[in-house]
Amino acid sequence: MKKRFKRTSNLIIGLTAIFSAALISSCGTSSSSDEITIHFWHTFGQDIQQSVTSKINAFEDLIYKNEGVKVSISLDYQGGYDDIKTKVLRGFSSGDTPTIAVAYPDHVAEYLSNESYDEEYVVNLDNLINDSEVGFSSESYLNPDGYGIDDFVPSFLEEGQSYLKSGTYSLPLMKSTEVMFYDEDNVNKLIGAYDSTIYNKAEFMQTLTWDKFMDLLKFAKTNLTNYGSNLQVPLIYDSDSNLFITDSYQNNYDYLSVKNDKSSCDFNNNNSKAMVQKLKEYYDQGLFITKGTNNNEYGSNKFVASECLFSIGSSGGAGYNDPGSASFNVGICKVPSFNKDNSYYVSQGPTLTLLNSHGVNTETNALRVKYAWKFLKYLTNTDSSASICLDSNGYIPVRESSFKTEEYQAYLKEDDFLPRCANVVYNDINGKYLNYPVFKGSATVRDEVGGIITQVFLGKKTLEKAFTDAYNNSLIAMN
Repeated sequence: MKKRFKRTSNLIIGLTAIFSAALISSCGTSSSSDEITIHFWHTFGQDIQQSVTSKINAFEDLIYKNEGVKVSISLDYQGGYDDIKTKVLRGFSSGDTPTIAVAYPDHVAEYLSNESYDEEYVVNLDNLINDSEVGFSSESYLNPDGYGIDDFVPSFLEEGQSYLKSGTYSLPLMKSTEVMFYDEDNVNKLIGAYDSTIYNKAEFMQTLTWDKFMDLLKFAKTNLTNYGSNLQVPLIYDSDSNLFITDSYQNNYDYLSVKNDKSSCDFNNNNSKAMVQKLKEYYDQGLFITKGTNNNEYGSNKFVASECLFSIGSSGGAGYNDPGSASFNVGICKVPSFNKDNSYYVSQGPTLTLLNSHGVNTETNALRVKYAWKFLKYLTNTDSSASICLDSNGYIPVRESSFKTEEYQAYLKEDDFLPRCANVVYNDINGKYLNYPVFKGSATVRDEVGGIITQVFLGKKTLEKAFTDAYNNSLIAMN
Protein backbone atom coordinates (compact mmCIF):
# COMPACT_ATOMS: atom_id res chain seq x y z
CA MET A 1 0.00 0.00 0.00
CA LYS A 2 1.34 3.42 -0.91
CA LYS A 3 1.74 5.84 1.94
CA ARG A 4 0.38 9.35 1.81
CA PHE A 5 2.65 11.75 3.62
CA LYS A 6 1.41 14.87 5.34
CA ARG A 7 3.17 18.10 4.41
CA THR A 8 5.57 19.05 7.16
CA SER A 9 6.62 22.54 6.19
CA ASN A 10 4.83 25.77 5.37
CA LEU A 11 7.50 26.41 2.75
CA ILE A 12 5.79 24.02 0.34
CA ILE A 13 2.65 26.15 0.54
CA GLY A 14 4.69 29.10 -0.66
CA LEU A 15 6.23 27.06 -3.44
CA THR A 16 2.80 25.90 -4.56
CA ALA A 17 1.45 29.43 -4.57
CA ILE A 18 4.36 30.75 -6.60
CA PHE A 19 4.13 27.85 -9.03
CA SER A 20 0.41 28.50 -9.48
CA ALA A 21 1.10 32.17 -10.11
CA ALA A 22 3.73 31.24 -12.65
CA LEU A 23 1.26 29.00 -14.44
CA ILE A 24 -1.21 31.85 -14.72
CA SER A 25 1.21 34.65 -15.57
CA SER A 26 2.98 32.77 -18.33
CA CYS A 27 -0.03 31.22 -20.07
CA GLY A 28 -0.48 32.70 -23.51
CA THR A 29 1.96 35.16 -25.07
CA SER A 30 4.63 36.58 -22.80
CA SER A 31 6.21 39.98 -23.26
CA SER A 32 9.26 38.97 -21.20
CA SER A 33 12.57 38.81 -23.06
CA ASP A 34 14.16 36.65 -20.35
CA GLU A 35 15.14 33.19 -21.49
CA ILE A 36 14.15 30.22 -19.36
CA THR A 37 17.07 27.81 -19.23
CA ILE A 38 16.40 24.18 -18.36
CA HIS A 39 19.20 21.72 -17.75
CA PHE A 40 18.53 18.12 -18.82
CA TRP A 41 21.06 15.60 -17.46
CA HIS A 42 21.18 12.43 -19.54
CA THR A 43 23.02 9.18 -20.33
CA PHE A 44 22.13 8.93 -24.04
CA GLY A 45 24.35 7.58 -26.78
CA GLN A 46 24.89 9.54 -29.97
CA ASP A 47 21.84 8.31 -31.93
CA ILE A 48 19.35 9.01 -29.16
CA GLN A 49 21.06 12.27 -28.27
CA GLN A 50 20.67 13.50 -31.86
CA SER A 51 17.00 12.50 -31.87
CA VAL A 52 16.29 14.23 -28.56
CA THR A 53 18.17 17.32 -29.73
CA SER A 54 15.87 17.57 -32.75
CA LYS A 55 12.88 17.35 -30.39
CA ILE A 56 14.37 20.09 -28.23
CA ASN A 57 14.75 22.40 -31.22
CA ALA A 58 11.19 21.75 -32.36
CA PHE A 59 9.86 22.26 -28.83
CA GLU A 60 11.66 25.57 -28.35
CA ASP A 61 10.22 26.82 -31.67
CA LEU A 62 6.70 25.68 -30.71
CA ILE A 63 6.84 27.43 -27.35
CA TYR A 64 8.06 30.70 -28.83
CA LYS A 65 5.53 30.55 -31.69
CA ASN A 66 2.56 29.78 -29.44
CA GLU A 67 3.52 31.51 -26.21
CA GLY A 68 6.16 34.06 -27.09
CA VAL A 69 8.39 32.56 -24.42
CA LYS A 70 12.07 31.88 -25.00
CA VAL A 71 13.03 28.49 -23.60
CA SER A 72 16.48 26.95 -23.88
CA ILE A 73 16.95 23.29 -22.95
CA SER A 74 20.57 22.37 -22.32
CA LEU A 75 21.13 18.66 -22.97
CA ASP A 76 24.03 17.76 -20.68
CA TYR A 77 25.67 14.34 -20.84
CA GLN A 78 26.69 13.17 -17.36
CA GLY A 79 27.96 9.62 -17.90
CA GLY A 80 26.05 6.59 -16.63
CA TYR A 81 22.98 6.30 -14.43
CA ASP A 82 25.05 6.01 -11.25
CA ASP A 83 27.03 9.11 -12.22
CA ILE A 84 23.83 11.14 -12.48
CA LYS A 85 22.55 9.78 -9.16
CA THR A 86 25.76 10.74 -7.37
CA LYS A 87 25.76 14.26 -8.87
CA VAL A 88 22.07 14.83 -8.10
CA LEU A 89 22.42 13.74 -4.48
CA ARG A 90 25.45 16.00 -4.11
CA GLY A 91 23.55 18.83 -5.77
CA PHE A 92 20.72 18.78 -3.23
CA SER A 93 22.93 20.59 -0.71
CA SER A 94 24.79 22.80 -3.20
CA GLY A 95 21.72 23.75 -5.27
CA ASP A 96 23.37 22.46 -8.46
CA THR A 97 20.69 20.14 -9.78
CA PRO A 98 19.09 19.85 -13.20
CA THR A 99 15.38 20.35 -13.81
CA ILE A 100 15.14 17.13 -15.86
CA ALA A 101 17.18 14.03 -15.11
CA VAL A 102 17.39 10.54 -16.54
CA ALA A 103 17.09 8.08 -13.67
CA TYR A 104 16.28 4.55 -12.66
CA PRO A 105 13.17 4.44 -10.46
CA ASP A 106 15.41 3.10 -7.65
CA HIS A 107 17.39 6.32 -7.85
CA VAL A 108 14.29 8.49 -7.75
CA ALA A 109 13.31 6.60 -4.61
CA GLU A 110 16.62 7.60 -3.06
CA TYR A 111 16.01 11.24 -3.98
CA LEU A 112 12.62 11.02 -2.28
CA SER A 113 14.18 9.54 0.85
CA ASN A 114 16.31 12.69 1.22
CA GLU A 115 13.27 14.98 1.45
CA SER A 116 12.20 16.55 4.74
CA TYR A 117 8.90 17.69 3.20
CA ASP A 118 6.88 16.80 0.10
CA GLU A 119 8.38 17.95 -3.21
CA GLU A 120 11.44 19.43 -1.56
CA TYR A 121 13.40 17.95 -4.46
CA VAL A 122 11.28 15.60 -6.60
CA VAL A 123 8.22 17.01 -8.36
CA ASN A 124 4.98 15.03 -8.00
CA LEU A 125 3.88 14.86 -11.62
CA ASP A 126 0.26 14.20 -10.62
CA ASN A 127 -0.07 17.93 -9.99
CA LEU A 128 0.90 18.59 -13.62
CA ILE A 129 -0.73 15.61 -15.31
CA ASN A 130 -4.14 16.67 -13.98
CA ASP A 131 -3.67 20.44 -14.28
CA SER A 132 -6.33 22.15 -16.43
CA GLU A 133 -3.80 24.59 -17.92
CA VAL A 134 -0.82 22.34 -18.69
CA GLY A 135 -2.07 18.75 -18.36
CA PHE A 136 -2.01 16.18 -21.13
CA SER A 137 -5.41 17.25 -22.43
CA SER A 138 -4.35 20.89 -22.96
CA GLU A 139 -1.98 22.62 -25.41
CA SER A 140 -2.59 20.65 -28.58
CA TYR A 141 0.55 22.10 -30.18
CA LEU A 142 2.56 19.96 -27.71
CA ASN A 143 0.32 16.88 -27.69
CA PRO A 144 -1.54 16.93 -31.03
CA ASP A 145 -3.36 13.62 -30.58
CA GLY A 146 -4.56 14.61 -27.13
CA TYR A 147 -3.92 11.21 -25.56
CA GLY A 148 -3.63 11.35 -21.80
CA ILE A 149 -1.98 9.33 -19.09
CA ASP A 150 -4.19 6.30 -19.80
CA ASP A 151 -2.45 5.87 -23.16
CA PHE A 152 0.85 4.90 -21.51
CA VAL A 153 1.65 1.19 -21.38
CA PRO A 154 0.26 0.46 -17.89
CA SER A 155 3.28 -1.35 -16.46
CA PHE A 156 5.63 1.38 -17.74
CA LEU A 157 3.55 4.05 -16.02
CA GLU A 158 3.19 2.04 -12.81
CA GLU A 159 6.96 1.88 -12.55
CA GLY A 160 6.94 5.63 -11.83
CA GLN A 161 4.26 5.22 -9.17
CA SER A 162 5.76 2.32 -7.17
CA TYR A 163 7.27 4.54 -4.50
CA LEU A 164 6.57 4.73 -0.76
CA LYS A 165 5.08 8.19 -1.34
CA SER A 166 1.79 8.33 -3.19
CA GLY A 167 2.08 10.04 -6.56
CA THR A 168 3.85 9.87 -9.92
CA TYR A 169 7.49 10.85 -9.62
CA SER A 170 8.87 9.72 -12.98
CA LEU A 171 7.68 9.12 -16.53
CA PRO A 172 9.05 6.51 -18.94
CA LEU A 173 10.77 7.82 -22.07
CA MET A 174 11.47 4.57 -23.91
CA LYS A 175 11.68 1.00 -22.74
CA SER A 176 13.32 -2.35 -23.33
CA THR A 177 13.17 -5.84 -21.90
CA GLU A 178 15.12 -9.08 -22.16
CA VAL A 179 14.88 -11.28 -25.26
CA MET A 180 16.82 -14.27 -26.51
CA PHE A 181 18.90 -14.32 -29.70
CA TYR A 182 20.01 -17.58 -31.25
CA ASP A 183 21.97 -18.97 -34.20
CA GLU A 184 18.92 -20.01 -36.18
CA ASP A 185 20.45 -22.52 -38.60
CA ASN A 186 22.49 -24.34 -35.98
CA VAL A 187 19.70 -24.27 -33.41
CA ASN A 188 17.25 -25.70 -35.97
CA LYS A 189 19.81 -28.45 -36.56
CA LEU A 190 20.06 -28.97 -32.79
CA ILE A 191 16.27 -29.18 -32.34
CA GLY A 192 16.00 -31.68 -35.17
CA ALA A 193 18.58 -33.93 -33.53
CA TYR A 194 17.00 -33.44 -30.10
CA ASP A 195 13.46 -34.35 -31.25
CA SER A 196 12.76 -35.19 -34.87
CA THR A 197 8.99 -34.81 -34.33
CA ILE A 198 9.31 -31.04 -33.81
CA TYR A 199 8.43 -29.53 -37.18
CA ASN A 200 7.69 -25.92 -36.27
CA LYS A 201 11.00 -25.00 -34.70
CA ALA A 202 10.21 -21.28 -34.36
CA GLU A 203 7.08 -22.09 -32.35
CA PHE A 204 9.08 -24.52 -30.22
CA MET A 205 11.55 -21.74 -29.37
CA GLN A 206 8.78 -19.25 -28.63
CA THR A 207 7.05 -21.56 -26.13
CA LEU A 208 10.11 -22.96 -24.34
CA THR A 209 10.10 -23.25 -20.56
CA TRP A 210 13.38 -22.85 -18.71
CA ASP A 211 13.54 -26.51 -17.63
CA LYS A 212 12.88 -27.70 -21.19
CA PHE A 213 15.49 -25.23 -22.41
CA MET A 214 18.07 -26.63 -19.98
CA ASP A 215 17.27 -30.12 -21.24
CA LEU A 216 17.92 -28.93 -24.81
CA LEU A 217 21.23 -27.40 -23.71
CA LYS A 218 22.25 -30.65 -22.00
CA PHE A 219 21.69 -32.41 -25.31
CA ALA A 220 23.73 -29.74 -27.12
CA LYS A 221 26.55 -29.99 -24.60
CA THR A 222 27.13 -33.69 -25.34
CA ASN A 223 28.61 -32.73 -28.71
CA LEU A 224 28.69 -28.95 -28.91
CA THR A 225 30.96 -28.70 -31.95
CA ASN A 226 28.23 -30.32 -34.06
CA TYR A 227 26.51 -26.93 -33.98
CA GLY A 228 29.49 -24.65 -34.51
CA SER A 229 33.26 -25.16 -34.58
CA ASN A 230 33.94 -22.10 -32.40
CA LEU A 231 31.37 -22.84 -29.68
CA GLN A 232 32.53 -22.46 -26.08
CA VAL A 233 29.23 -22.58 -24.18
CA PRO A 234 25.59 -22.99 -25.25
CA LEU A 235 24.13 -19.89 -23.55
CA ILE A 236 25.19 -16.53 -22.08
CA TYR A 237 22.79 -14.58 -19.82
CA ASP A 238 23.75 -10.93 -19.69
CA SER A 239 22.32 -9.84 -16.33
CA ASP A 240 22.97 -11.79 -13.12
CA SER A 241 20.49 -9.51 -11.32
CA ASN A 242 17.73 -10.00 -13.90
CA LEU A 243 18.24 -13.76 -13.78
CA PHE A 244 17.63 -13.76 -10.02
CA ILE A 245 14.73 -11.28 -10.11
CA THR A 246 12.89 -12.80 -13.08
CA ASP A 247 13.15 -16.34 -11.73
CA SER A 248 11.92 -15.08 -8.32
CA TYR A 249 8.95 -13.16 -9.67
CA GLN A 250 7.78 -15.76 -12.15
CA ASN A 251 7.81 -18.36 -9.36
CA ASN A 252 6.29 -16.01 -6.75
CA TYR A 253 9.34 -16.15 -4.49
CA ASP A 254 9.67 -13.22 -2.09
CA TYR A 255 12.03 -10.44 -3.21
CA LEU A 256 11.01 -6.94 -2.07
CA SER A 257 7.79 -5.66 -0.56
CA VAL A 258 6.21 -2.85 1.42
CA LYS A 259 4.81 -3.91 4.79
CA ASN A 260 3.01 -1.47 7.07
CA ASP A 261 4.20 1.38 4.85
CA LYS A 262 7.83 0.33 5.32
CA SER A 263 10.27 -1.21 2.90
CA SER A 264 11.03 -4.88 3.39
CA CYS A 265 13.92 -6.97 2.03
CA ASP A 266 12.57 -10.50 1.55
CA PHE A 267 14.91 -12.41 -0.76
CA ASN A 268 16.79 -14.22 2.03
CA ASN A 269 14.47 -17.24 2.08
CA ASN A 270 14.59 -20.97 1.44
CA ASN A 271 12.79 -20.78 -1.92
CA SER A 272 15.32 -18.29 -3.30
CA LYS A 273 18.23 -20.36 -1.99
CA ALA A 274 16.88 -23.49 -3.66
CA MET A 275 16.39 -21.48 -6.85
CA VAL A 276 20.03 -20.34 -6.90
CA GLN A 277 21.24 -23.84 -6.06
CA LYS A 278 19.33 -25.24 -9.04
CA LEU A 279 20.72 -22.55 -11.35
CA LYS A 280 24.24 -23.32 -10.10
CA GLU A 281 23.79 -26.97 -10.99
CA TYR A 282 23.02 -25.94 -14.58
CA TYR A 283 26.04 -23.63 -14.52
CA ASP A 284 28.29 -26.40 -13.19
CA GLN A 285 27.15 -28.64 -16.04
CA GLY A 286 28.47 -26.03 -18.45
CA LEU A 287 25.04 -25.18 -19.86
CA PHE A 288 25.32 -21.41 -19.47
CA ILE A 289 27.38 -18.57 -18.06
CA THR A 290 26.43 -15.05 -17.03
CA LYS A 291 27.98 -11.65 -17.57
CA GLY A 292 29.22 -11.71 -13.98
CA THR A 293 30.96 -15.05 -14.52
CA ASN A 294 32.31 -13.94 -17.90
CA ASN A 295 34.61 -11.12 -16.73
CA ASN A 296 31.64 -8.72 -17.05
CA GLU A 297 31.71 -9.14 -20.83
CA TYR A 298 28.40 -8.89 -22.65
CA GLY A 299 27.17 -12.08 -24.31
CA SER A 300 26.73 -10.29 -27.63
CA ASN A 301 30.51 -10.34 -28.12
CA LYS A 302 30.64 -14.14 -28.01
CA PHE A 303 27.36 -14.47 -29.90
CA VAL A 304 28.45 -12.54 -33.00
CA ALA A 305 31.75 -14.48 -32.88
CA SER A 306 29.75 -17.77 -32.91
CA GLU A 307 31.17 -18.75 -29.52
CA CYS A 308 27.70 -19.41 -28.06
CA LEU A 309 24.42 -20.58 -29.57
CA PHE A 310 22.12 -18.42 -27.44
CA SER A 311 22.42 -14.93 -25.96
CA ILE A 312 19.92 -13.41 -23.51
CA GLY A 313 20.18 -9.65 -23.28
CA SER A 314 18.37 -6.34 -23.50
CA SER A 315 16.24 -5.48 -26.50
CA GLY A 316 17.55 -1.95 -25.96
CA GLY A 317 20.96 -3.08 -27.21
CA ALA A 318 19.64 -5.61 -29.68
CA GLY A 319 21.81 -4.37 -32.52
CA TYR A 320 24.94 -5.58 -30.78
CA ASN A 321 23.71 -9.15 -31.36
CA ASP A 322 23.42 -8.64 -35.12
CA PRO A 323 26.34 -10.42 -36.83
CA GLY A 324 25.47 -8.90 -40.19
CA SER A 325 23.97 -10.50 -43.27
CA ALA A 326 27.27 -12.05 -44.34
CA SER A 327 27.51 -14.16 -41.17
CA PHE A 328 24.63 -16.29 -39.81
CA ASN A 329 20.86 -16.02 -39.47
CA VAL A 330 19.59 -14.90 -36.08
CA GLY A 331 16.39 -16.10 -34.47
CA ILE A 332 14.75 -13.90 -31.82
CA CYS A 333 12.27 -15.05 -29.20
CA LYS A 334 11.05 -14.53 -25.65
CA VAL A 335 13.32 -15.66 -22.84
CA PRO A 336 12.22 -19.18 -21.84
CA SER A 337 9.85 -18.85 -18.90
CA PHE A 338 10.63 -20.14 -15.44
CA ASN A 339 6.87 -20.47 -14.94
CA LYS A 340 4.72 -20.55 -18.09
CA ASP A 341 1.63 -19.53 -16.09
CA ASN A 342 3.30 -16.36 -14.81
CA SER A 343 5.57 -15.21 -17.63
CA TYR A 344 6.30 -11.61 -16.70
CA TYR A 345 9.57 -9.95 -17.66
CA VAL A 346 11.73 -7.07 -16.44
CA SER A 347 11.39 -3.66 -18.05
CA GLN A 348 14.39 -1.40 -18.50
CA GLY A 349 15.24 1.87 -20.19
CA PRO A 350 15.35 5.61 -19.50
CA THR A 351 12.93 7.18 -17.05
CA LEU A 352 12.66 10.96 -16.58
CA THR A 353 12.12 12.82 -13.34
CA LEU A 354 11.65 16.54 -12.63
CA LEU A 355 13.61 18.18 -9.81
CA ASN A 356 13.19 21.37 -7.83
CA SER A 357 16.39 23.34 -7.28
CA HIS A 358 17.36 25.24 -4.15
CA GLY A 359 19.97 27.13 -6.16
CA VAL A 360 17.49 29.64 -7.63
CA ASN A 361 14.57 31.64 -6.30
CA THR A 362 11.18 29.94 -6.12
CA GLU A 363 9.69 31.86 -9.04
CA THR A 364 12.53 30.89 -11.38
CA ASN A 365 12.34 27.32 -10.19
CA ALA A 366 8.58 27.19 -10.78
CA LEU A 367 8.98 28.45 -14.36
CA ARG A 368 11.70 25.92 -15.07
CA VAL A 369 9.56 23.09 -13.74
CA LYS A 370 6.56 24.29 -15.70
CA TYR A 371 8.39 24.34 -19.05
CA ALA A 372 10.31 21.17 -18.26
CA TRP A 373 6.93 19.50 -17.78
CA LYS A 374 5.71 20.89 -21.08
CA PHE A 375 8.80 19.38 -22.70
CA LEU A 376 8.11 15.98 -21.08
CA LYS A 377 4.58 16.18 -22.43
CA TYR A 378 5.94 16.92 -25.91
CA LEU A 379 8.74 14.34 -25.70
CA THR A 380 6.32 11.56 -24.72
CA ASN A 381 3.51 12.39 -27.14
CA THR A 382 2.44 9.77 -29.68
CA ASP A 383 4.72 10.75 -32.55
CA SER A 384 7.74 11.74 -30.45
CA SER A 385 7.75 8.48 -28.51
CA ALA A 386 7.61 6.49 -31.74
CA SER A 387 10.26 8.46 -33.63
CA ILE A 388 12.81 8.51 -30.78
CA CYS A 389 12.58 4.75 -30.51
CA LEU A 390 13.00 4.34 -34.26
CA ASP A 391 16.30 6.21 -33.90
CA SER A 392 17.45 3.97 -31.05
CA ASN A 393 19.12 0.58 -30.97
CA GLY A 394 16.00 -1.39 -30.13
CA TYR A 395 13.99 0.54 -27.54
CA ILE A 396 10.21 0.51 -27.82
CA PRO A 397 7.69 3.36 -27.33
CA VAL A 398 5.94 3.99 -24.03
CA ARG A 399 2.51 4.90 -25.44
CA GLU A 400 0.00 2.43 -26.85
CA SER A 401 -0.88 4.92 -29.60
CA SER A 402 2.78 5.14 -30.69
CA PHE A 403 2.76 1.50 -31.75
CA LYS A 404 -0.25 2.23 -33.97
CA THR A 405 1.27 5.15 -35.88
CA GLU A 406 1.68 4.61 -39.60
CA GLU A 407 5.46 5.03 -39.30
CA TYR A 408 5.85 2.48 -36.52
CA GLN A 409 3.50 -0.04 -38.12
CA ALA A 410 5.56 0.18 -41.30
CA TYR A 411 8.69 -0.38 -39.21
CA LEU A 412 7.23 -3.54 -37.63
CA LYS A 413 6.59 -4.97 -41.09
CA GLU A 414 10.22 -4.65 -42.15
CA ASP A 415 12.16 -7.91 -42.38
CA ASP A 416 15.21 -6.55 -40.60
CA PHE A 417 16.96 -7.29 -37.32
CA LEU A 418 15.65 -4.49 -35.08
CA PRO A 419 12.04 -4.60 -36.38
CA ARG A 420 12.02 -8.37 -35.81
CA CYS A 421 13.19 -7.80 -32.25
CA ALA A 422 10.53 -5.12 -31.71
CA ASN A 423 7.87 -7.55 -32.95
CA VAL A 424 8.86 -10.08 -30.29
CA VAL A 425 8.67 -7.43 -27.57
CA TYR A 426 5.40 -5.92 -28.82
CA ASN A 427 3.49 -9.03 -29.92
CA ASP A 428 4.89 -11.89 -27.84
CA ILE A 429 5.74 -10.29 -24.51
CA ASN A 430 2.83 -7.93 -25.08
CA GLY A 431 3.08 -5.63 -22.06
CA LYS A 432 3.63 -8.39 -19.50
CA TYR A 433 6.25 -6.69 -17.36
CA LEU A 434 6.97 -7.09 -13.68
CA ASN A 435 7.27 -4.16 -11.28
CA TYR A 436 8.63 -4.33 -7.77
CA PRO A 437 8.45 -1.57 -5.13
CA VAL A 438 11.31 0.91 -5.19
CA PHE A 439 12.71 2.71 -2.17
CA LYS A 440 15.98 3.79 -0.64
CA GLY A 441 18.35 0.86 -1.03
CA SER A 442 16.36 -1.08 -3.63
CA ALA A 443 19.07 -0.40 -6.22
CA THR A 444 21.60 -1.96 -3.83
CA VAL A 445 19.32 -4.96 -3.33
CA ARG A 446 19.24 -5.47 -7.08
CA ASP A 447 23.05 -5.40 -7.25
CA GLU A 448 23.38 -7.69 -4.24
CA VAL A 449 21.14 -10.45 -5.60
CA GLY A 450 23.09 -10.32 -8.85
CA GLY A 451 26.21 -10.72 -6.73
CA ILE A 452 24.74 -13.86 -5.15
CA ILE A 453 24.51 -15.44 -8.61
CA THR A 454 28.08 -14.44 -9.51
CA GLN A 455 29.70 -15.43 -6.20
CA VAL A 456 27.90 -18.76 -5.83
CA PHE A 457 28.43 -19.79 -9.46
CA LEU A 458 32.16 -19.01 -9.26
CA GLY A 459 32.46 -20.78 -5.91
CA LYS A 460 33.79 -17.68 -4.18
CA LYS A 461 31.13 -17.92 -1.47
CA THR A 462 28.92 -20.65 -0.11
CA LEU A 463 25.21 -20.32 -0.76
CA GLU A 464 24.52 -19.38 2.87
CA LYS A 465 27.29 -16.81 3.10
CA ALA A 466 26.36 -15.21 -0.23
CA PHE A 467 22.77 -14.75 0.91
CA THR A 468 23.73 -13.55 4.39
CA ASP A 469 26.23 -10.99 3.08
CA ALA A 470 23.82 -9.74 0.41
CA TYR A 471 21.01 -9.43 2.93
CA ASN A 472 23.12 -7.54 5.47
CA ASN A 473 24.47 -5.17 2.82
CA SER A 474 20.93 -4.54 1.60
CA LEU A 475 19.70 -3.69 5.08
CA ILE A 476 22.53 -1.19 5.54
CA ALA A 477 21.62 0.51 2.26
CA MET A 478 17.92 0.62 3.17
CA ASN A 479 18.51 2.33 6.54
